[in-house]
Amino acid sequence: TGIARRQADGTADTSFDANANGFVHAIAVQGDGKILVGGLFTSMGGQTRNRIARLNADGSLDAAFNPNASATVESVALQADGKILVGGAFTSIGGQARNHIARLNPDGTADLSFNPNADSDIVALASQADGKILVGGYFSSVGGQTRNRIARLNADGTLDMAFNPSPNNVVKTIVMQPDGKSLVGGVFTNIGGQTRNHIARLNMDGNADAIFNPGTNNDVSAVAVQRDGKILVGGSFTVVRLEVRNRIARLTPDGRLDTTFTLAPDDSVEAMALQPDGKIILGGFFNSINGTTRNNIARLNPDNTLDTTFNPNASSSVYAVAMQADGKMVVGGTFTTIAGQAHN
Repeated sequence: TGIARRQADGTADTSFDANANGFVHAIAVQGDGKILVGGLFTSMGGQTRNRIARLNADGSLDAAFNPNASATVESVALQADGKILVGGAFTSIGGQARNHIARLNPDGTADLSFNPNADSDIVALASQADGKILVGGYFSSVGGQTRNRIARLNADGTLDMAFNPSPNNVVKTIVMQPDGKSLVGGVFTNIGGQTRNHIARLNMDGNADAIFNPGTNNDVSAVAVQRDGKILVGGSFTVVRLEVRNRIARLTPDGRLDTTFTLAPDDSVEAMALQPDGKIILGGFFNSINGTTRNNIARLNPDNTLDTTFNPNASSSVYAVAMQADGKMVVGGTFTTIAGQAHN
């Protein structure tokens, strides 16, 4: 179980000790510096908080925010208006019955106008510039309509009937590109009417982008888009575009393999975040990168080298990483120690 904040050099921020009693799976930093946390915990900062909480910027519990989710929160995303999108295994949150997805007001109450009603877990959320919302996970219906594992909602939570990529297996991550297309990763081998192994780019109409087809041999759990348009992909794969790439790869904007990027964690990459200077934070299950010990969290330089100055050494898995405006990073997972400090 764990949540902690790292300084920019990876050392522990000793002023920050949120102390969750169960694993943290999702983190989002609000514009005012407050931190939203979702997972499997039932207490945070010594107070009862069921699976979702908000921390003040100093890591203390925001006492006014208590949505009380009935089961695991697996994804959290912020809207431009300050409202909070939440996905997971729950069937009630914010004082209302909500199946697997909800929108919360800034005070933690449920948005009564928003009730998409999915039939199984939602683990990925992404907002479009026009206010529409992409959701991914394990579900097979949304809003009473068949939607297999990915759907698009209108801003009011109703189903966008024009969008139906229908992947044949789980969607684990969705990331928006600046041009409005979406990058989708997961367990699927078909999506948007095309064969696409574990990663795809979807056009606005939900069809697969015809020129983008990297193809991995196993799950994709994390995707990030660099400022230059290149695409970082993380997961449990060992092959990308028929070339050996262990758990992380970088793609050109059209989906070709960036042959200059060859770093290789020894186990799965579950989370990625980009720093403003182009450095890359990785979280996951790994214990080394290219033979150098790095337990569950690491930082890569943009030039395909390991940042040797950064080694927080988490005691167990890291599932979530979020950057603050001041360059500090908030990390969550199953660890109980990190950077030499106890952080649950």
